[in-house]
Amino acid sequence: MKKMSLKAKMLLCILPVMGIAMAILTYIAAQELSSNLQTANTDSMFQNVSANAVGVDSKLEIIRTTAINIAEMVSTSYKFVDTDNYKGTFTKIIIDNDSILGVGVWFEPNVFKAEEKYIGPYWYRDGSDIVETWDYSNAEYDYFNQEYYTNAKALPNGQAKITDPYYDPSSGMVMSSCSAPIYDNGQFVGCVTVDMELTNVADLVSSIKIGTTGRALLLSNDGTYIYTDDPEKVSSGVKMQEDPNPSIAAKGAEILAKSSDTPSMGIMVVDGKTRLVTYRDVPNVGWKLGIVMDLDEIEGPVQAATRTLVIICIVALIIGAAIIMIFVMSIAKSINSVKEFASVLASGDFTVDKIDNRRGDELGAMSESLNNMFESNKDVISKISDGSVKVSETSNGLANMANELSNQFNDIQGNISGVNDAMMSSGAATEQVNASVEEVNASVHQLAAETEKTSADAADIKARAKDIEKESQQAHDYAISIAEQREADLEEANEKAKVVDQIGTLADTIAEIADQINLLSLNASIEAARAGDAGKGFAVVASEINKLASSTSEAVEQIRETIDGVQEAFGTLSSSSGELLGFIKETVTPDYDKFVGLAKQYGDDAGSFGDSSENIAQMVENIRAAMEEVSKAIQNIAESTQDTADLSSRVNDSVMAAADVVSSVNDMTNKQEEVAGTLEEIVGKFKL
Repeated sequence: MKKMSLKAKMLLCILPVMGIAMAILTYIAAQELSSNLQTANTDSMFQNVSANAVGVDSKLEIIRTTAINIAEMVSTSYKFVDTDNYKGTFTKIIIDNDSILGVGVWFEPNVFKAEEKYIGPYWYRDGSDIVETWDYSNAEYDYFNQEYYTNAKALPNGQAKITDPYYDPSSGMVMSSCSAPIYDNGQFVGCVTVDMELTNVADLVSSIKIGTTGRALLLSNDGTYIYTDDPEKVSSGVKMQEDPNPSIAAKGAEILAKSSDTPSMGIMVVDGKTRLVTYRDVPNVGWKLGIVMDLDEIEGPVQAATRTLVIICIVALIIGAAIIMIFVMSIAKSINSVKEFASVLASGDFTVDKIDNRRGDELGAMSESLNNMFESNKDVISKISDGSVKVSETSNGLANMANELSNQFNDIQGNISGVNDAMMSSGAATEQVNASVEEVNASVHQLAAETEKTSADAADIKARAKDIEKESQQAHDYAISIAEQREADLEEANEKAKVVDQIGTLADTIAEIADQINLLSLNASIEAARAGDAGKGFAVVASEINKLASSTSEAVEQIRETIDGVQEAFGTLSSSSGELLGFIKETVTPDYDKFVGLAKQYGDDAGSFGDSSENIAQMVENIRAAMEEVSKAIQNIAESTQDTADLSSRVNDSVMAAADVVSSVNDMTNKQEEVAGTLEEIVGKFKL
């Protein structure tokens, strides 16, 4: 196969494909033609059998109409006329219609005549005469049980029914009877029969011909041949389902079993030939009309068309082979030209002329592409020849530049290493600063906690100052009240100096007051001590009050001791009481006023101190927030320093890689010099 010529290869590849394609096309065309012809023949046979079935029914319809008309006439006249009056009418009907053999009128018992059971006159054709007979109007014939009479009795008024045909040996004709009921006011009174010969029907069926072999047949309801090509079967009353030919008998049974007004189709074999049978019912009688046609006649046009298609395919293959041969020879010539031109180019000779191309097809395009390649390669080789020298010169310069670049990369590597060390030192310093900031931040947090505690203490001091102010005011008011009361008591005592019994009570009251003053002075001393320097003046007053309370207690004790000598010392007591009242008004009361003012000032100072503590707390909070931001910034600086150190390390690695690349470039430059030399040697082999 590899050593075969292009012409042989193309013929071996194309001709079998064409043959297979044409064979498939022929087969498909034959199948399609067969299908179309079969469809056309089937439609034609369906239409023919339907049209002829309707034609047979049309001839039978004349007989049915005649029977119905006679029955209608008899139903309206039988009570007023004698049977002789019907003879003229029925005779004329028989004479006017060659298909009618006879007419009979058959009455129910005792209807036409009360004393007669059987009344059935019958008129029939005898040559050219019409004969009347009463031979069937008796008990022996008993027309009441005849098929035509029972059929009519089962029909409604205005209907007629035809019995199955039968062969009459005496006349040699196929006959049938049509009966129609006679009704009088809805009561069945008898029937009319019209006997007919089926010669016209047989002639109609015998005239049905399709193509060369298509013939018709007519069967009765029980399958008896009414008409067929074989007169013997008709005269013998043979039934199709009992035919000696098994295929015909099977088809007859199938036809009888299927009752339909639409055509059907089947296959049977007669005398070794396959025949197509199309059949349907004749309307209103149930007879079967069929058309039998040889299948070979249907397939004949298909076979002839198939033979013609095969001949056409063979001729087409021969013509195609010749055209392919001519075309292949033209292609081979162009390919040889291209092969010779390519061989010259392969030897390195670019001094030849281009291919003379006059084709416009793919081979022409290939030749043109080869010419373009020739010109392009020739130009490229020329440029390579000119550029090989330049490549060699630039290779030397590139090698020098690569060496210098390698030295510079070494310097860069050293500088980056120093940067990396500096970054590491900067990172350590940043970590140390971050630790210091954390310590400051912890101290700020502690200061904030102490400030909050101081603010709380200032609030407590302010509250106690308010209490002291309130109690001092109460003591002041109470001291004034006591002084006024003692002054009144002293005046009253002067008036009631003789009431000595009350002195003891007064002494007790004074003792209680002295105790309260003593307790008050003690509380004031405690509060003054808590106030520090601001409470020093208040402490002096508290000390004096304490002393005063002690003196008062001693005086009361003396009063109690000397109560027996009150009378004698009343003058002295009055004088002492006056002095005491003067001391209270002039000394104690102003001191109380100062103490109240001092307590108020103490409360205000405590409030100011609390406000200051809150301000300090706010400032501490601000400092703490700022320190947190500083801590975050330092942390970011530390991370950035670390990233910078990592990037510096990567840059160092990249520089080292670049240095390796430069070294590789240097090696490649040396190799390029070798390639340039080799290239000059190769280009020298081409002829330009």
